[in-house]
Amino acid sequence: MSFTISSLLFLTAGLFLFYIIKPSLRVHILCAVSLFYIWRLSVSACITVIVTTAIVYFMAQLISKNRSDNPRLSKTICTLGCILCILSLCVYKMVPGDGVFGPFSKIVIPIGFSYYIFQSIGFLVETYKEKFKEFPKLSEFLLYQIFFAKFLSGPIERMERFQTSLKKISEIRFLDEERLSLSFSYIIYGYFMKLMIADRLASYTPFFLEHPSTHESWSLVVGSLMYTVQIYADFAGYSSIALGIASLFGIKLTQNFRAPYLAESMSDFWRRWHISLSSWLKDHIYIPLGGNRKGSFRKYLNTFIVFVVCGLWHGNGMNFLVWGMMHGIFSVVDVMLDKTGIWKNKVCAVIRRILVFCSVSFAWIFFGSGSFSSAITFLKYMILGTGNNTTIEAELTLIETTMVQIVILLISIAVMVAFDILIKKKNMDFGEILAQLPLGARLFSFYVMIMVILVFGAYGPSTDITGFMYMQF
Repeated sequence: MSFTISSLLFLTAGLFLFYIIKPSLRVHILCAVSLFYIWRLSVSACITVIVTTAIVYFMAQLISKNRSDNPRLSKTICTLGCILCILSLCVYKMVPGDGVFGPFSKIVIPIGFSYYIFQSIGFLVETYKEKFKEFPKLSEFLLYQIFFAKFLSGPIERMERFQTSLKKISEIRFLDEERLSLSFSYIIYGYFMKLMIADRLASYTPFFLEHPSTHESWSLVVGSLMYTVQIYADFAGYSSIALGIASLFGIKLTQNFRAPYLAESMSDFWRRWHISLSSWLKDHIYIPLGGNRKGSFRKYLNTFIVFVVCGLWHGNGMNFLVWGMMHGIFSVVDVMLDKTGIWKNKVCAVIRRILVFCSVSFAWIFFGSGSFSSAITFLKYMILGTGNNTTIEAELTLIETTMVQIVILLISIAVMVAFDILIKKKNMDFGEILAQLPLGARLFSFYVMIMVILVFGAYGPSTDITGFMYMQF
């Protein structure tokens, strides 16, 4: 959800309806609220998700009914359903918009499509594997697909976990200090990351990524680091807000981030970054391909394939494919070096963490550039230089900012890094850490963070920032 008065009014109205209605009807109310939310965003997205949900649910029912008496038919239906989901994703994701494919080149992917299609595939497979104690009702599955808090950018939920929350939804009371504290902790920290860091950086990074020839080599390095921080603060901020809003309704979503830039290895990075997607790719692609059960070569090949799929899931451009391939190569090389025992030394372990961060940051250049050629141009100027001899003051003028704004940004990033260190040390979410403080300290923390966001946050009519970055994927 965006940081607007209308989104606040929508959330307030949703909460009011949720808590005044008969508890047994809460799932239906959330379905209605979520459908209204999606309809307001995009009519085509609303129609697409309803049609997709109906087809997938019908096929899942057939899988469930035939699982015991006719397992072969059940498996065939599951396979067919997964293929249909994959083909629909390919139609939206892989067809380029350059007119080559005629009318298909005009297709625009519906909002949230990538997320609920992956959920649909997971639901079909989990139905076939009998992961549910009780087959979900249509209203439960519909809410699983459309719940507004996670619809735009995930997380990619598992039906079994989501259903567990729904079973307890009728028992939720609004005036629950522990749950409200946890919810507000997630929401406030999410908006801190979004408005204090991500949106401020979003005002600067296009100058570097779109016009690299006008900047110094050193400033392009800074620009790539800015984008590295921006995409994390934006996506993790969204995820934190989604967790907090869902918690207000008694629904527990999957945490998507756990201090990823403090990762000790490439595999550790992907256990901390976009956790729900990493988990989905592991369970539905890596393990079915054989995982690490068929020797080292197959393990490396399977890892590489998973990251190629990950890159293509994000977009059909060559830059996304290269981004995925780079992560595949980095992960394989990291594992190979790990087998040599080179990282066991404490100094080498520190070097490994630095290399992981640098590798991830380097790969983000391809992810953030508009095309593969743009990324190559950026790298050319970053490595070989542009011949410009601009000062820091001149660079600040180029990106239309001031030193005061940069200082505010650096302080905000330092706070975020400190929180990430605390999160990694305690192995807990920031919301959980903050919710454990005494009531007085908690309320004071809420007050300080809200005031900081209101005074220094990047928002308002003069700020040309719309939506969250991962909405486009």
